[in-house]
Amino acid sequence: MTIRKYLVLIVCGFALLLSTSAKKETSQMPKVGVCTSVERQYEADDAGFDFIVPGVSTYLNSNSYVDIQVLPVYACNVFLPSNVKCVGPNVDVDALVAYADTVFRRAQERKVPMIVFGSGAARKIPDGFDRQQARAQFVALCKKLAARAAAYKVKIALENLNSSETNFINTLEEAILVAEQVDMPNFGVNADIYHMLKEDEPAEQLLKSKQYIMHCEIAEPANRTPPGVEGTDFIPYLKMLKAIDYQGGIGVEARWTDFKMQSVVACRNLRKQLTAVYR
Repeated sequence: MTIRKYLVLIVCGFALLLSTSAKKETSQMPKVGVCTSVERQYEADDAGFDFIVPGVSTYLNSNSYVDIQVLPVYACNVFLPSNVKCVGPNVDVDALVAYADTVFRRAQERKVPMIVFGSGAARKIPDGFDRQQARAQFVALCKKLAARAAAYKVKIALENLNSSETNFINTLEEAILVAEQVDMPNFGVNADIYHMLKEDEPAEQLLKSKQYIMHCEIAEPANRTPPGVEGTDFIPYLKMLKAIDYQGGIGVEARWTDFKMQSVVACRNLRKQLTAVYR
């Protein structure tokens, strides 16, 4: 073989190595989705999102099934109605588990792999009720829910909610403590960066939460606007996700005034910040 052919092979091999490396780096970047209804899947797709996260009540508890045409349903959120209570003196565990069983069964039927457990009103501790008792109630309930979800091959991601929305599990740190006590492989957390920012929870908390993070959500902290409205810098939090090699998705859960227009800006802005971190 001539020297020229050797050089060609070396150059081609080096180019292939660079290409493979670039693909690997790109694959490490989390997918970007949006919390919205199935009816908006086409607008979400046009904006550049990879997936959607609709609500349980509109997608899993509805008799009218809207077919998924363009974007996968990564998860469903808003697990429990506000009138269903998880803690306190009037908890009907059997009714709650029966309700959840229907949700998980429909999730399996519709190929939804995860339920996000926020439900701030449902888990709010009633005034005067003992917090330790409430925590014990909640952990016991979550164990039952996780067992039912596992039967349908569904995961549960407990969401940290800031103190303006509920008085229980306001930080990612608290959510992790619950996940540790539940101690089931299909029960983890949704690390919501919007709520972390509202509670002044440092990005470093994500490092301590690696093994439990199943999903992430995000929005700007002042008015829960989508990325690109207030100009929030999410990079410190995104760096921590990269540091733990987070492989899940990040869903924009925001208040929209014009979804079609804002969703394009939000997707572009979040991808720009992710690119700055991952590349």
